[in-house]
Amino acid sequence: MNYPRDHRYVPQFNLRNFACDPERRKIRTLAKNGEYAIWAERSIEGLGFERDLYVHSYAGIPVSVESTINRSVETPISQSDAWAKIQSGRTDALDRSDKPILYALVRHLEARTPHYLETQLELAQLAAQPDSEIPFTDEEREHYAEMRANPALGKEIFNYMSASVEWSEAAYRGAGVSIVRTAKPVRTSTTPVMTIRSPEHPAVRLPLPGMVPFTYNLAVNPTTIVNLVLGDFDDAFLNVLQGEDFRLDMNRHFACQFGHFPHVRHMVTDAGDELVSDMTWAHYRLLKAGDRKMVFHRPADWIPPASTPSDG
Repeated sequence: MNYPRDHRYVPQFNLRNFACDPERRKIRTLAKNGEYAIWAERSIEGLGFERDLYVHSYAGIPVSVESTINRSVETPISQSDAWAKIQSGRTDALDRSDKPILYALVRHLEARTPHYLETQLELAQLAAQPDSEIPFTDEEREHYAEMRANPALGKEIFNYMSASVEWSEAAYRGAGVSIVRTAKPVRTSTTPVMTIRSPEHPAVRLPLPGMVPFTYNLAVNPTTIVNLVLGDFDDAFLNVLQGEDFRLDMNRHFACQFGHFPHVRHMVTDAGDELVSDMTWAHYRLLKAGDRKMVFHRPADWIPPASTPSDG
């Protein structure tokens, strides 16, 4: 295999559920371009790539896990009964028997993105700081010290997690999964699994000491989100229809994710007043509006305002 090469980190079988054409080849996204965010119709083939993302070095030899990801994870999920329900728009029929596939899907799409890799590398640097706000355990500090000493190790761990879901099996027992359906479209992004703060609950498991409780959220089609929470929830599974307030809140969270994190490069979204409102809230200014293209701008030196108690 020749290197370097581009690797797709968002599977096409997932993006095609959000297609805007009968052939399921095109998708409407808001894309970052420097200080600008441009909404337009784009080819699914051209989205979600990163150079050599799934290549690491072993004994000086480049090793790619791209084919392993396709064979071991993507193909089994995309050919499952659960995915057939999602693809055909029958998410109201998803039930407890689909929970293993849905769990694997969320954990896999969480761990295989450039954003996840960058977060792990940032944690390794934070663990070296004695005054870090995160109370790392001695074992975690030792692990991250090894990553700092061996820069290739972080990429190797990332590729192992991308090419398998075995690392997540221990947390499956006790995880709670909810299918949340909406009447109108929800957004997604090329960092498809979004974490959102959740209320305190004694059953919630936190990956690191001092973290606030959170849930994983993955939009699997324009009107369905898979919500996952790790902890001690027995075999919890729900399939519910939520109202407009929930949908608007989730869409604003996706706008916040897009505006805040550099590696979130595309937000899959319709145009219209709702997008303009949320982008204005995220401190972007609308420069051009049209049926085929919209352009927003936020200066590169923009700094988020300091939060106050009234900000919530």
